[in-house]
Amino acid sequence: MGGLLRVVLAIGLGVVIWRVSMYMIRMLATPPPEVDPGDVVPADQDYRCSVCGTELTVRIANNTQPAPPKHCREEMVAVWRPY
Repeated sequence: MGGLLRVVLAIGLGVVIWRVSMYMIRMLATPPPEVDPGDVVPADQDYRCSVCGTELTVRIANNTQPAPPKHCREEMVAVWRPY
């Protein structure tokens, strides 16, 4: 009886692993939706990582108030520079 239970559990676990793998592959194979060029607006904003000091300039964004990007798992801080 113990051998039959192990076989059934092995087959069940194999099916679960296969289904999860197929779901992940399909998710990764699906391209992201296209960005409408009319939604892109200029957003000249500089950001700095408060952890490591990396700086980033966002020139265009999908909306008027883009969320700050993340770096080192923290949101970057907006930096205002006189131009």
